[in-house]
Amino acid sequence: MTMQRLCLLALMTIFTGCGQKDSAGGGHGEHKNEEHGEHEGEGGEHGEHGGEGHVEGVVKIDKAAVERMGVVVAVVEAAPSVGGIRVPAEIQAEPNRVAHISSVVSGQLASVKASIGDKVETGQILASVRSIELGQARADAERARANLQAAKADFARQEELQKEGIGAKKKLVTAQAELAKAKAEVSAASRALEVYGGGRGSEVAIRSPISGQIVERHASIGEVVTASQALFEVTDIEKVWAVGRVYQQNAGQVRRGATASLTLQAYPGRTWQGTIDYVAPALDERTRTLAVRMVLDNPEGVLRPGLFGSLGISATSVDSSNAPFIRADALQQVGEKLVVFVPEEDVGAYHAVPVAVGKPNQGRVQVLSGLSVGDRYVSAGAFVLKSELLRGELGEGHAH
Repeated sequence: MTMQRLCLLALMTIFTGCGQKDSAGGGHGEHKNEEHGEHEGEGGEHGEHGGEGHVEGVVKIDKAAVERMGVVVAVVEAAPSVGGIRVPAEIQAEPNRVAHISSVVSGQLASVKASIGDKVETGQILASVRSIELGQARADAERARANLQAAKADFARQEELQKEGIGAKKKLVTAQAELAKAKAEVSAASRALEVYGGGRGSEVAIRSPISGQIVERHASIGEVVTASQALFEVTDIEKVWAVGRVYQQNAGQVRRGATASLTLQAYPGRTWQGTIDYVAPALDERTRTLAVRMVLDNPEGVLRPGLFGSLGISATSVDSSNAPFIRADALQQVGEKLVVFVPEEDVGAYHAVPVAVGKPNQGRVQVLSGLSVGDRYVSAGAFVLKSELLRGELGEGHAH
């Protein structure tokens, strides 16, 4: 009897423990489900907020926060369409201010009177060449002058005989022809000596055709040179060219007379102003760019040929109609998109609209697409809205 009661009590204890365990397990499962459901609910709320935070979505802020955050709404204004481009540029010397100087005859350099860095004037002798050709030219000139004197004397004698009636008319005509021939030979010989540059004896003087500075010298005393060999290069950089290369897609935005500003890598923070005085009639076949030119005075000599920089060119659109303009501060970069915030009908709701714009000008920028004249937009406080937009996107990412 006692033994049976003990067995019954043991069985009841086992079944009762199992039931409590199952009950506890069920309670735990219910708690997990409730927590999961709450988490999903929170995730749903973040997902909804994140949807408003997308570039195409809506950012919402409290009505009272609008004024506190300094959000100001303005209207897209109309103004004449003005554009501008910046292109790579290089300083070049004016071709008429560069001289590659060589000897007009072959021969031996008898003297060299100029070195690199020397400033020279027009007509100044830089070197002299001893030449057999000059000696021959001088002999030809002397012979021509002697023939001229003989021809003059013969013509005068024939003319006198003709007056006395004892000379033949034919001889007079022949003497006249020989005189004209002798004069022509003297003239040709004199021009040849002028080409050789004069000089003493058989030496040809090499002179600078322009004023400037010697930047290259390839001449040494005693060296034998040819007529095609460049001995000096003289450059005058009191005026230089700033030559820009406009890409073909922007070729229609430049014109002669447009204002331009030059910046150089060698002189950061410094600019040179001018106007475009030349636009090439055709694109360069190799680079597919359009050459433009601005002439600059260079009294300091700092604009050295070969320096690289960029040329900012202001160009007025051919279309004189008014274009939409907004404050440059309204633009915000979100990811790879440039956006402007536009107010919705609901107070405190702002829509991020992707836009394309032109070059900023005096705090304003032309809208190429995305907004039209008369549209409302956030002109101040856009950065705050961008922060809200990004915060919403981060909240959505955290929920996931």
